[in-house]
Amino acid sequence: MADWVSYKLTGADALSARFKGLTEEMRRKVVTPAAKDAMDIVLIDAKDRASRIDDPETANFIPANLAMVERKALGEEIGAVVISVGVRMRKKGQKGGNTFYWWWVELGTEKNRAKPFLRPALANNREQLFQEFLSSAKYQLIKLGVNE
Repeated sequence: MADWVSYKLTGADALSARFKGLTEEMRRKVVTPAAKDAMDIVLIDAKDRASRIDDPETANFIPANLAMVERKALGEEIGAVVISVGVRMRKKGQKGGNTFYWWWVELGTEKNRAKPFLRPALANNREQLFQEFLSSAKYQLIKLGVNE
C-alpha cells in the first residue's frame, strides 16, 4: 500500500521560473546547498529518534553513524542533485562502531518489532523540508547575485 502526501507550496512557481534562466552550473550552485540545508532537518530528527532507541553505553551507536551524503554519481546519471541521509558503515574501533544491525532496528525482524527512525524523520518533516529548501534556494540566488 502506498502512502500519498499532498502539499501546496507557495513561492515554488516563482523560484522555478528563475531557475529556468540559469545555466546548469549556476543551478547546481543554488540547489546543492539548499538541498543540504533542507536534509539537515531530516538528519537532526533521525539522530534524535535513533538516540532514543539505541543504547549510548555500547560501543556501537547508530546516531553517531548517521550522515548526510551527496550522491554525485546517481545525480549525474539522472540529471539532478541527490542528497541522502543514512547510516554509514564503520569498522570496529571507529567512533560509532559498526552498526550493521541498523536495518533490523528500522525495519524489524520476525521476532522484534520495527523501531523506525529514518522513515519517520523524513515523513514527519516534509513540509518543513520543502519550506527550508525554498527559503535556502532564494537565499543562494541572492548570495550569488542573481537578479530577480
